[in-house]
Amino acid sequence: MGTSTRLLGPKKGGWTGAKGRLTRWTPDADSRPNSLTEDDQRAAEEVAAQFRIALRDALLEDPERFGLRDAAQDAGRRLVAALDDLRRPDPPMLRHLQNLTSTTPADQFVHRFVTEVCGDGRLIVDAAAWRAARRSAERLIAPGGPLADPARPQRVTGELFCTLYRLFFGELVGEFVHILIAENIKLAMPALVLLDPTDTVAGFVADQIVRVLPDPCAEATAREPERPRLAEVARNLLADTVTDALGLGDTGLELVA
Repeated sequence: MGTSTRLLGPKKGGWTGAKGRLTRWTPDADSRPNSLTEDDQRAAEEVAAQFRIALRDALLEDPERFGLRDAAQDAGRRLVAALDDLRRPDPPMLRHLQNLTSTTPADQFVHRFVTEVCGDGRLIVDAAAWRAARRSAERLIAPGGPLADPARPQRVTGELFCTLYRLFFGELVGEFVHILIAENIKLAMPALVLLDPTDTVAGFVADQIVRVLPDPCAEATAREPERPRLAEVARNLLADTVTDALGLGDTGLELVA
């Protein structure tokens, strides 16, 4: 997915500073993706925050840049609809999975879910949404997940709905930053370094974003005894969620790293 056109990154000082900080960072040979040394943890947090700020500044200058905001809102609406359907009895997305012989039910579910959320977009930003949607689907079918056996599904809880809602937007922006880095920065890592700085920074971007996003479950609880439908709450929060995910809201972007 994507286009053959090279995706240029932002041009201003924040982007230059973030690139420079990343190219100067050589992870410790003892660091692993899920076990960073203290120095690498600090470096990854700082670099991730710098890239988020650079992206935020570019979008403040031109809100339509990259098509990122519109893509996030469109995919977010479809994500809410897909997760809401999976909370209902006999969701269409899970029908007839066991009748297919060319792929496993789990793989076919992932394909259906990603297609439902992302459509057939061919822009680079759509690739970021596709990867984020795939990770959401993989969490649903992971061992212990409600769709670990799609032929015998369990109910998607409200808590999981809200978790996947927030993670999706964090990972969408994290994956987009990953693409920006890959398109614009050349990294030369020593042979003994087993940590991919690009993957690590993207993961920290996602983690930082999730910390500042609104929680549909908390909002629904705050409305008691009204008891609104969770999908309705999530849709109402969508504009604020995308705004905060892109660093354009009053969420203390510079303070979360």
